[in-house]
Amino acid sequence: MAARAPPLAPALAVHPLEYAMPSPVMSETDANSLLDLLRSAPFSAPYLGETIDWIRRSVQKEAEQARGLFDVDVEALRRLDAYVTGLGPGAAELGRRLSDARHALEAVRHDHYLWLTVGQGASGGTAQVSRRAELLKLATAVGSSRVAAGPTGAIVITSVGSGSTVFRPVGPEVAHQLRDAARERKEATVRRTTAIRDLLAQHVRMVDWSDPQAVGVVVDGSDTTVTVSWWESHVAGGPSLWTEGGVRLLCTALLADRGYTVTLAGDGTLRIAA
Repeated sequence: MAARAPPLAPALAVHPLEYAMPSPVMSETDANSLLDLLRSAPFSAPYLGETIDWIRRSVQKEAEQARGLFDVDVEALRRLDAYVTGLGPGAAELGRRLSDARHALEAVRHDHYLWLTVGQGASGGTAQVSRRAELLKLATAVGSSRVAAGPTGAIVITSVGSGSTVFRPVGPEVAHQLRDAARERKEATVRRTTAIRDLLAQHVRMVDWSDPQAVGVVVDGSDTTVTVSWWESHVAGGPSLWTEGGVRLLCTALLADRGYTVTLAGDGTLRIAA
């Protein structure tokens, strides 16, 4: 059975003579990139993703019949531009997203970016590398009003509340080195987490997640920090084994004896940094 067009399809009809007309929208490469960004962009009106796909499929079918007289993505984008100027469902929101995506493509020009939250330095594992495709999607999603490009190619994205994140362009060699360093830090954290878990398992009760009433010590690793905490599925009315029962003190002593530097967090969790 042939696919049926959604109710908005009649408004998208284009006279066949317009097929061969050059589109002033963008180059073929930019049109393809823009459509890809639109497909991955968030919409409050869920049907807009289907609208974009329907327009492109319609153009694709007509291009096959016209034997390549026009580029599919360029023509699809031209019809989207025409749609957002009308009164069709979701036209205003789609128009805003088109503007956001165009702004992102104009601002994000480099292949690799080092990103830092303002107030943090590049040391201590806080620096991370993002590829252009990742930053393009982020810039489109947050909207052009929150994205600014600096004269050196840096991108600043402001948060909804306060603060901002800076994305500074870096060369491929630097990006490769930073990714290697990040991978090594992650692998080191995994090894340290495993070693700590094995050490504590010899002396204290570890949590068994297969038990519906799990109780015991939990060891987790994230970034460059390993955390040791206590879990009880059903909080008992009596004293906690973690605090009053001495389990936390025992874990601290065992870790210190192995040379780990242990700090006590405000929530009672033990933290072991690299």
